[in-house]
Amino acid sequence: MTARYWRVVLVLLWVVTGCDSSEGKGDAGTVVEDGGAREDGGTPEDAGPGDAGTDPLACEKQHGVCAGARRAMVDGAYEPECTALSYGADYESAETRCDGLDNDCDGVTDPSFASRVTNLDMPYVDGLSILRTDQGVFVSMSGNGVRILRLNTDLVLQGTGTVSMPWTRKDAPVGVSYAAKLLRTQDGLALVYATHGPSLGPPFHAYLVPLDAQGLPKTGPEGDLLEFPLVDWQGDGRAPRMATSPQGDRVVVVWRTGTEQTPPFQVMGAVTDLRGQVLVAPKVLFTSPERKQPWPSDVLVLRNEEVLVAVNDESPALGGDTVRLRRFNTHLDPVGDERSFELAYGAAPRLVELGATRGGPLESPVLLMRSRVGPPWVTQVQVVQNLFSGGVGETWSEVPTPQVAWYGALADEGVLRLAWLSKHKDYGAPPPGGDSFLGWEGRLWTQDEGHASADRSPTPDLLPLHAHAQWVLMEKLAPRQVGALYMTSTVEGSSLDAVRYCTP
Repeated sequence: MTARYWRVVLVLLWVVTGCDSSEGKGDAGTVVEDGGAREDGGTPEDAGPGDAGTDPLACEKQHGVCAGARRAMVDGAYEPECTALSYGADYESAETRCDGLDNDCDGVTDPSFASRVTNLDMPYVDGLSILRTDQGVFVSMSGNGVRILRLNTDLVLQGTGTVSMPWTRKDAPVGVSYAAKLLRTQDGLALVYATHGPSLGPPFHAYLVPLDAQGLPKTGPEGDLLEFPLVDWQGDGRAPRMATSPQGDRVVVVWRTGTEQTPPFQVMGAVTDLRGQVLVAPKVLFTSPERKQPWPSDVLVLRNEEVLVAVNDESPALGGDTVRLRRFNTHLDPVGDERSFELAYGAAPRLVELGATRGGPLESPVLLMRSRVGPPWVTQVQVVQNLFSGGVGETWSEVPTPQVAWYGALADEGVLRLAWLSKHKDYGAPPPGGDSFLGWEGRLWTQDEGHASADRSPTPDLLPLHAHAQWVLMEKLAPRQVGALYMTSTVEGSSLDAVRYCTP
């Protein structure tokens, strides 16, 4: 008999008897490689029809890291529904990684996640800061006392603490808490906050409160709040800004003093250690021209220990802003020449230290500010690098009038990242609930250095915003993942919302 005859007989026997029971089986937990259609009906019932052509061993998901995935065999049987055993080590049932892959195989790579962090007892406009430590992400919010939220890196609320004001704890004149900031010190996390008297009047005080690892205020031997006075200024004080030195052993506080009734307008500065020991007594840093009101905008202590202060001189009747920038030594004496930038009203300047990867101590800080240009009129967020060698503004984000951009910034391992609310209001429409502070709407945007802006709004609908929604807090949460926190408001109240997103 010919060889062809025997080949035909063998094929017929294979069809009648089926494959050997061991054929097509691999070791437990491995993917079988033959995967051809079997005429004995031995394929898994739940194999997704059409997921990978006619392959009966194809997994249900075939996008992203699941492309080409086939069912693994476990204890002698194919998985009835594919799991990570079939899909591989890069698979996640719900995507959390920022690795440039579609890990949950839904066709979307590195999606953003929106969440509601907590309801707020009031719409906040000041005393907001954010800082991440090994124990969590902390947020401060200043109102009747300073509220401190502790979040995990998914921006889920884990706990809250409160720093009460002096007049509620001891025999002290009633005042108003005005600003607060979370700072990293050589002794750990701390809160620095400032107060003034009623109606923005004197006196002006600043305090440091050490916090424990959970963001709760530390207490002294008698169980009372541990608190160190930093500034005791008997004049009026407004717009305080605070910063710590790179070593975390000194605190710099700057503020504005003077009124139209008690000129001149001046920007003051002082330096103390962490226990309130005065290192530099309050002294004048800037004096503004007549009729211009200076507002301290930001302060940084550079890596060479110099202090960099940004001040915004506002002209009367919204006539425009002059952003002034100057360095000071450790004694708060001026160093070098002052720089200034002429802008439209509402410049909202801010300083960001990008760190050693961007050069020396005088090369790494950048200035951000808003500018209104046109026609057609648009609001831009500009970034100025090389501050002390003639750098000029580079336009990043841009929103058309009548929208306004309120932005936040983050230095992420030498890379500058922005987030902002572009908001506007239809003044011809009746305000929700009759509240004139409501009725603002907008969207949340982000932009990473070297990349185009991205709309991070959680839904296609415009965000309901309050007039006080003039901030976005940013913090790094994990490698290539950033959180942006902002406030939304309706007639039912205000909320702290968040978006977690992946960076390029």
